[in-house]
Amino acid sequence: MAFDNAASRPSANRPFLVTFSGIDGAGKTTQIEHLSSFLEKQSLRVLRLAFWDHVAVWSTIRAGVGHRSVDFRRAHSMAQRPLTPKNNKHVRKWYLTAARSGLYLLDVARLRRLLASQDLRNFDVIIFDRYIYDQIANVYSQSFAARTYGKILVRYTPTPDLAFVLDASPAAAFARKPEYPVEFLHQNRQNFLRLKELVPEMIIISDATEGNVRSEINFHISRARTLLSSCEENTEVTVDSAVVLQKSSCRVQNEPTANV
Repeated sequence: MAFDNAASRPSANRPFLVTFSGIDGAGKTTQIEHLSSFLEKQSLRVLRLAFWDHVAVWSTIRAGVGHRSVDFRRAHSMAQRPLTPKNNKHVRKWYLTAARSGLYLLDVARLRRLLASQDLRNFDVIIFDRYIYDQIANVYSQSFAARTYGKILVRYTPTPDLAFVLDASPAAAFARKPEYPVEFLHQNRQNFLRLKELVPEMIIISDATEGNVRSEINFHISRARTLLSSCEENTEVTVDSAVVLQKSSCRVQNEPTANV
């Protein structure tokens, strides 16, 4: 499988790319909806993509395995309705780990093709619900093999302009979305926090109220820089503490932001 390293870097030829990652129940969907609505009100063309639906290879087969692994009776007692996990990431079998390792490489290849598609050039901003970072968190550990594998995936993954990880209490997340055992959520959360080692530009949003999380996301959006030299209009519009990305022929990129 041949890759071009240049494709892993932000490009002037694609829309501004924002990704949301984190454990199940961390509030990603809510924050994505807030951000999408805000940007669309500024006349920006926003495309929302779900990694599992638009990128994951053989997602139906992978979902089928997860469907058989979930304890529906437990989910029903917690939420009054069965919640089916989209994959079996909480099942730790050696053969599943080996299969995931191959599938995640295919996911990266498909992601690269998707982001290189001409159809995406019609949008100003792409917001991903989950990203390859969520896949890495499923298998990441402090072992040499896991760290090396994670570095390989990150190396060839297109780098987002802003990559958010929403941190959350595993117990509270499980209460909201009881798809996976709470023990797994604790381990998965730690893996997400460790990913900062592989992806230094990743922005971890601390567990907080919905409004505070939204404000912090807006803060980081406000620090995304538009290269004015390539714009016909050099205007910044400030709304709700966030600098709107001007809809034009600008080349957009961001300065790395520190985790606050």
